[in-house]
Amino acid sequence: MRTSEPVTVLIPGDLHLTEPGRPNHAAAARAVADANELIRPDFVQFIGDNVQDGSDEQFALFGALCARLHVPWFALVGDHDAQGDPTARRFRDRVGDPCGAVTVRGFRFLRLNTQEARPVGLSPGQVAWFRSEVDAALAAGERVVVFQHNYPYQIWEDFAGPGTGAWREIVQTRRVHALVCGHTHYWQLANDGRNVSAAVRSIGDPEGGAAGYAVAVFHGEDFAITYRPVAERGPLVLVTHPREALLATGPEHVVTGADEIRVRVWSGAPVGAVELCLNGGAGVPMDPCGDGFWRAPLPGARLAKGAHRLAVRAEDATGAAGGHEIEFAVDPTGRYTAVPMVRPLVTSTAFC
Repeated sequence: MRTSEPVTVLIPGDLHLTEPGRPNHAAAARAVADANELIRPDFVQFIGDNVQDGSDEQFALFGALCARLHVPWFALVGDHDAQGDPTARRFRDRVGDPCGAVTVRGFRFLRLNTQEARPVGLSPGQVAWFRSEVDAALAAGERVVVFQHNYPYQIWEDFAGPGTGAWREIVQTRRVHALVCGHTHYWQLANDGRNVSAAVRSIGDPEGGAAGYAVAVFHGEDFAITYRPVAERGPLVLVTHPREALLATGPEHVVTGADEIRVRVWSGAPVGAVELCLNGGAGVPMDPCGDGFWRAPLPGARLAKGAHRLAVRAEDATGAAGGHEIEFAVDPTGRYTAVPMVRPLVTSTAFC
């Protein structure tokens, strides 16, 4: 069932803050400014490794950034946040509880502490809490989104430690809408055939591209996510429906007939026009439908079974433009089996 309003979350990459004025501090400040002035999400989720060495001075620098936010925010604990502090006492004192849950318009967002053992692990108490929260959310008809620092598909690392077997049992036997992680330094989307995961590129030590943040939109069965470098200006465009094939895990995520294309556009200047292009065809104008969303009919009944390409471009009043392209799946019979895949394929990293 689709909730009345989507939920938008902004997720900065690992900040690794050390001193004011350094490039990562400036990038983090830009992400905070975009949260306040451009995206205006329901909340900001810091994904861990907020500071480099876990010192009081670094946590004060992080706290000063968070104080600028005009929206609610939450933070995960990462391995650098708990440097030399196995119980993350300084994080708890200066930031708060590294675990928690919040429900927003039909989605239960769970924050896990994957640093209860090194290099990764969860205590029996946290595993029991996680299982209980997921079960309670599903019983209440809520969709579950998990935020955790450690990415289960990090290359050259093992997602193996105390509690990780129980973690796998929970996410493989219960419906999890999405997992969003940090730690990797690179940006990646992954579909293991049952769950979809995102790893957000680091701000402190970005790999594979520029420092930035992710923006995710959750709306009923739809989950859409994109990455924006902090230096990028102009409109940010995100196709929120249909669901991208890479992020599809079941029949409810494919087009089966006549449908609708929905796009969210964030822009500092008025948006002049939004246009879509389906399978390389002629441009088709989209219509505004409120709160930064645009829509157009999707002639799903006339599309052949298989994969189809959708490109959307928005231009603002200054002439600046932004776009988003996805591939989505069509099957008039409503059948779909997810195939494990990742994007981009990452085979090496300098950070592990």
